[in-house]
Amino acid sequence: MPTDPETTSTEAAVAILPALAERISAYRIEDLDDHARQLVRTAFTDTLGVALAGSGFPGIAAIRTAAGIAASENGSLVLGTAERVPALDAGLLNGVAAHALDFDDGNSAMGGHPSAMLVPALLALGEETDASVADIAVAYAAGYEVMIRLAYGLNPAHYQRGWHPTSTIGVIGIAAAAARLLRLSAEHTAIAMAVAVSHSAGVKANFGTMTKPLHVGQAVRNGILAAKLAAAGYTANPGALDHRQGFLTVYNGPGGFDSGRIVAGLSGPPLVCSEHNPIKLYACCHSTHGAIEAAREIRRSPGFDAGRVETVEITVDPNRMPHTDRPVLTEALSGKFSLQYVTSRALLAGTVALADFDGNAHHDHATLALMSRVRVKPAAPGGPANSFTATVRTEQSDGTVLTATRGPHGSGSNAPVDPSLLRQKFTDCAGRVLPADRVTALSEAVMRFPDSGTTVRELMRLAEVHRPTNAKVTP
Repeated sequence: MPTDPETTSTEAAVAILPALAERISAYRIEDLDDHARQLVRTAFTDTLGVALAGSGFPGIAAIRTAAGIAASENGSLVLGTAERVPALDAGLLNGVAAHALDFDDGNSAMGGHPSAMLVPALLALGEETDASVADIAVAYAAGYEVMIRLAYGLNPAHYQRGWHPTSTIGVIGIAAAAARLLRLSAEHTAIAMAVAVSHSAGVKANFGTMTKPLHVGQAVRNGILAAKLAAAGYTANPGALDHRQGFLTVYNGPGGFDSGRIVAGLSGPPLVCSEHNPIKLYACCHSTHGAIEAAREIRRSPGFDAGRVETVEITVDPNRMPHTDRPVLTEALSGKFSLQYVTSRALLAGTVALADFDGNAHHDHATLALMSRVRVKPAAPGGPANSFTATVRTEQSDGTVLTATRGPHGSGSNAPVDPSLLRQKFTDCAGRVLPADRVTALSEAVMRFPDSGTTVRELMRLAEVHRPTNAKVTP
């Protein structure tokens, strides 16, 4: 493998990417225990449902036009249609769809959304290569390992600097997953990840706009491309992560990372056997979910009257504030990143629905009036690090004060996702574009992951959406 002239022999000897590549290239389906299989099953079920629901996102049509994406008879399915395009393009479009609603699962260590990255990538590449669902389950575990380990060493500083870890870290994990699916050697897997390092991008300044899900689509495409280039003999520096001018130092600054944490315990079981990805109950930023749950608890309290609320105070971890303290909304999508908006909706309606982020929903007069009385403040120092818990305090004109402190659904619990809850969410999401019988068939197929013995091609045929000419898709 080539080395950069500025990489010392010591740096090359401790290069992180080759160490990660050596480990994940050896993964087998037998390495996935019951916890891992449940995580993979949940990830594919939840993400496929959310991506089908997000397939009508207007930005997808704009991307297809701007990029000149053309149909390919032997390509991979574009979700929300029955059309197939080259796997790179399917990964781009389906990655955008998976993240368009901000309804996809998350991982607290990553500070992002692993499955919105991995699932579209592996379905697109898996269909192209006629992979089995067991193959893509193993590839998911490989990509997941890289994403979460990088997050261990980079966060919370990476997240605090304004990077969008879903895409900046995720693109490297996609390259790892794609390399495993393509059965590349450890040497070529390291090269694939090194190529992906140069595609790492995405800043939180673009949250609340069409560009946020584009981060995911681009990263999915570029990660697959990196693995394909490595397979074709492309070269890159395997020290691109820990080189003095590599990813760790450039993105986090000198001393802003812990490279030892990235490789600690690397010889142990895959992280997919122990980590957790809680699924979302609300289609908005996970950083706002604690406040939503607290507001819902207050709304159920005796004596609560939304019409009498004079002040609302939301206290959150300072890490939650830069992208969610948003008292003024510029478009419906920006409501997904407004503590003021989603908390007001929860207090008024008792929940936060998909429709709250459509069209002109953010112009609702009652919501705007309550938002004007909301103040967001940082939690005092000394609490849990990087917490997603929120405290909501309301004071009414009759003197009633109600307070609740809650974390997001599933936070603080290592229990697996309730299968009935997962199935209901999938049905609600997939049912936006698929007829009921197809929703049932597809649900049964993904809920058997990764042991069904089916192929990705067979699975994706169940996800095809056939519409009459000129039929409209509801975003």
